[in-house]
Amino acid sequence: MLRSFSPSAFAFGLASWSWLGTHGKTPRFTTAFGDVFLESLDGWWLLDTIEGTLTLRWANAVDLYTELDSPQGREEILLEDILVEAIEAGVELREDEVLAFMPHPAAGGRLAADACSPIRFELALSLAGQVHGELLRAAGAPAPSPLLWQHVQHH
Repeated sequence: MLRSFSPSAFAFGLASWSWLGTHGKTPRFTTAFGDVFLESLDGWWLLDTIEGTLTLRWANAVDLYTELDSPQGREEILLEDILVEAIEAGVELREDEVLAFMPHPAAGGRLAADACSPIRFELALSLAGQVHGELLRAAGAPAPSPLLWQHVQHH
């Protein structure tokens, strides 16, 4: 349910999220849906590619893994039910892929197993960042300052 990718794949994918303040954080791994877990001196962050948010959620790796092992963490963060349904429907992921919802939920797509397809991780991450950036601009909102996102709510 957790996936690891090369530093270059993370760098390419995260480039379209720079407006969210991802610099200064080291990407470590992802969910099967491409949400990224990043580590910094402050703790562990979650880049939620569906919501378009970057949140400092855990003080340390123990807290992170404890939540991911919980029923709530498997459901809300790992989207285990959707992943299991997609796998049961015959979806297979290669080592360089994650599942992406198409169309993206922020653009009206559904969070459902039949709405996701395997796509190369760095492309899925990049496209999701572009979708959220474009939606912010279309709504007339300036891209948030990266400094603002350094202090988003702690979970």
